[in-house]
Amino acid sequence: MQSKDVSTIVTLLTSQKRTFVPSLEQTEREYNPYQHKVMDPQLRKKKKIKIKTGNTDSLTGLPIYKTKYVDRCRTCIPAQQVLLDRSVGFLFSNEVIYSAKNDCNEQQSKLFDAVMDVFNDNKIAYFDRKLARTLGRERECAELWYFELDSAGKPSKIRNKLLSPLRGDQLYPHFNQYDKMDGFARAYTVTDELGLTERHFDVYTETLVYQYKDTTNSMMQLVGAPKKHGFTKIPVIYYRQEETVWNRVQPCIERIEELMSNWGDTNDYFGSPSYFVSGEISGFADKGEQGRVYTGKNGASMSVLSWDSSPESIRMELANLFNIVFAYSQIPDISFETMKTLGGNTSGVAIQLMFTDPHMKAQMQIETYGEMFTRRYNLVQNGVAAALMPIPDRLVSQMKVEPQFTPYMPKNLTEQIQLINASNGGKASLSQEDSVNLNPLVRNPKETWKKLQEEQQALLMQNAFGSAL
Repeated sequence: MQSKDVSTIVTLLTSQKRTFVPSLEQTEREYNPYQHKVMDPQLRKKKKIKIKTGNTDSLTGLPIYKTKYVDRCRTCIPAQQVLLDRSVGFLFSNEVIYSAKNDCNEQQSKLFDAVMDVFNDNKIAYFDRKLARTLGRERECAELWYFELDSAGKPSKIRNKLLSPLRGDQLYPHFNQYDKMDGFARAYTVTDELGLTERHFDVYTETLVYQYKDTTNSMMQLVGAPKKHGFTKIPVIYYRQEETVWNRVQPCIERIEELMSNWGDTNDYFGSPSYFVSGEISGFADKGEQGRVYTGKNGASMSVLSWDSSPESIRMELANLFNIVFAYSQIPDISFETMKTLGGNTSGVAIQLMFTDPHMKAQMQIETYGEMFTRRYNLVQNGVAAALMPIPDRLVSQMKVEPQFTPYMPKNLTEQIQLINASNGGKASLSQEDSVNLNPLVRNPKETWKKLQEEQQALLMQNAFGSAL
């Protein structure tokens, strides 16, 4: 970074980046159902048919045909989007909770609360879902943390920003020989109010940020002197995974779309009644006429062409393919058609067994998110302790905080309440006030609880005076 040759700096920081296979352009075509292979006329070609022109060959007397291209049925399904949304919802439906692993003194407790305030200000629960959806789709992203300055130019708040290729960012993490990130570069384009674009290249180290941009001769140049970003750590958390959420089942999804499209073509061909006629038909019924009658001559007969049996093999293959898609992506099939077959009496143990595979996948995802969310907390804590709430480094280093994930799990509440009551000897486990607060028919629990107390007091007074009389 001390080099004055900007081209050398850019080359060294960007050459280490590993490319993705398949490319982002290909995975985006997979993600967008209208760009699937089945929708491409070059891959699923139009059907070539011959139709009569009404003319005959002067030599042979045979009718002359011409070639016509008819579009085929194209059925695409947004399976990739569904798999991604369910994967994110399964892991992040319940908010991630941060908890300290060791006892904290008063200063450390205030520091922890300050970090949680920063997370709340940045709506981190919603940010987590957006981040996970971005990572599962684009396979890389980063969160950039920075200080918002007040009117006097002093740090006042800590903010974050999500960076990703589809948001216009090219991300270049730099790792040392021990695979530890010792720098991070970001290339992006800025468009001003007049529509003019300008290329930027920012480089972050542990304490400084170097900002480069295009000059009039289209050469990168350092803008001013390197600036302190306010942290003593690289203010970027970089995420990367080698596959999209749907990558391993992509061939099955393509096969499903091909089968459904072919089936649609067959329905178009055989869906309307077709007739086989022998002999001469002398009279036809009018269109829409009820109780239609056809007349024929000389022993004419008519029969309807139909399938002797439905294409059961196609239906079975489609069902198997859908099962494979959900099974090998380790994402639960919680569609309406599937869930309605379970009924309302499925035990909690059975539900847990059904969700074993998705929970195992969630644990593998936590390997990535757990490590990065821990680094996120340490980074924000570093910024708070350095600029917003000065606290000795010794106390900061003693703080051990880790994120806790709670993947989604449907529950049989009736069974749980029965188990609680059985373990409590059949005694009530909820107070009357708690019952009022949990009652979905009560619009204002506080007011209802107040009225219930007044009614109970009035009843006690009535019983007391009634006994005295």
